[in-house]
Amino acid sequence: MLYTVMPLELVLEDRTVAEKALFETTYLGRRVISRIGPSGQMEIVRLLSTDPQDYLDPRLCPGAFMLRQ
Repeated sequence: MLYTVMPLELVLEDRTVAEKALFETTYLGRRVISRIGPSGQMEIVRLLSTDPQDYLDPRLCPGAFMLRQ
C-alpha cells in the first residue's frame, strides 16, 4: 500500500531514462548544481551552501536561470 499526495505517474515514472547532464559551477560566488534549461540558459537545480542566508536569495533558488556575468 502506498499513501502519497503525489500523482501516481511521478511516483512510478521510469527512472532508467538518463537525466539531463548536471554541472557543478559557481554563480554569484556560490556553488550550484545546474543544467541546460529548455530555453538554452543554465537553470539552477540545487544550491550547495552552508549559509542559511543564501537560501533566501531568489537569484539562487532552484528553477532560476543564471544570468551571464
